[in-house]
Amino acid sequence: MSDEQSRIRAGYPEREATLSQLGDAFASGYLDQQEFDDRSTAATRARFRQDLVGLTADLPHQLAAPDREPGVPATRVRMAPDDAAARHENIVAVFGGAQRQADWIAPSRGTVTAVFGGVSLDLRQCVWPADGQIEITCFVAFGGAEIKVPEGVRVVNQVVPIFGGAGSDGLRPARTGPVLVLKGMAVFGGIGVTGPDAAGQLGSHRAGAAR
Repeated sequence: MSDEQSRIRAGYPEREATLSQLGDAFASGYLDQQEFDDRSTAATRARFRQDLVGLTADLPHQLAAPDREPGVPATRVRMAPDDAAARHENIVAVFGGAQRQADWIAPSRGTVTAVFGGVSLDLRQCVWPADGQIEITCFVAFGGAEIKVPEGVRVVNQVVPIFGGAGSDGLRPARTGPVLVLKGMAVFGGIGVTGPDAAGQLGSHRAGAAR
């Protein structure tokens, strides 16, 4: 392998495939607990594809990562450059609406305020921070916030509901995928996250929570 080929960066799909292969090897008895832990940690931290090759080189060929099922696309999340500065953005909707969608640069940290109004965030085509994590603090009162995420995103829900709610539908997370952290409070309002397998929009979350 040439030096140029060995410096091709590894993304979420490559790390996920390696972790899946290591999990199969551990379940089949080819790796003990310590080996599995060490290799899984190394796979999660791998920056280049060549770093992943040695983690599975000594495993049986039948444990090779299977091809992805037809019709299921690989995770598509664009990252900002490593040297991009962390950004914070405030999004406010009071007796009205606010939205962010299409090809926009998402902040590392954001604050969403919806009072008798609604906020819609579409993260499916946006550029994510370099570390793959977005943290959004929400304050929703008699209103709602709807967030759409692409395949592979894991959602950490830390929202405190008070006569309101915060939920998700249709997520397809990856173990090494990007992370969306939700914090804040929903008072007589709703916060909903929809993924690629969502049956419909979460407008019902807002309406039901505000009753």
